[in-house]
Amino acid sequence: MLMERMMRYGKFLRSLAVVALLAVPFSAIGQQGKGNIGGVKVFSCEINGRPVFGDTLPKECYGRAWVQKINGVVVYREEAQPTPDESARRRELARQQEEARKEAARQKRQNDALRERYPSLESLDQRRDREIAELDKAIGELRADEERLVARRKSLDDEKKSLEDKPVPADLKRAMNYADEELAQARAAIERKVNERDSLRQRFDADRQHYLEITSSDSRKD
Repeated sequence: MLMERMMRYGKFLRSLAVVALLAVPFSAIGQQGKGNIGGVKVFSCEINGRPVFGDTLPKECYGRAWVQKINGVVVYREEAQPTPDESARRRELARQQEEARKEAARQKRQNDALRERYPSLESLDQRRDREIAELDKAIGELRADEERLVARRKSLDDEKKSLEDKPVPADLKRAMNYADEELAQARAAIERKVNERDSLRQRFDADRQHYLEITSSDSRKD
């Protein structure tokens, strides 16, 4: 009976030792195994597939990946120091990942803004038609002004022709110059409005295509 109790007590002590070992933070273990943790300490690494061991970190393991074990349990793991090329590749990969993250965030903001601007595809089409109609109306008014100015300029030319070989009066010259300036301004305004309408159509076409893409993606997720 006494022997059996002693054996059970021995098992209990070994269990406590294992628990105490596992409870020690890894940060308490230094690179060279510094500390007061008991047990068999083994450092190891691999060189060309060949394991190298030591009770302290072997010099052959410096700069390589290595592990420290105590009583067969890994308590510390050191990754190999990257080469300059590996460091450069890691930095480039990190840069690409950051750029991808920013692009994804930008795309999400754009998608959310588009959904907020247009509750439905029908609302997008209605807004497009309304804004283009407003520009068409403005262009029509400008073209009417252009026709009026062209007629005015023609009447001035007719007046000049009626003088035949007589000198052109100064006020007629000023009127003709002013008519030319007004006509040039009117035609420039028409060109700006036409360009604005073309840009508006392109923007709505792009928004419509994008809207179809994101709503189609939403439906697939559902």
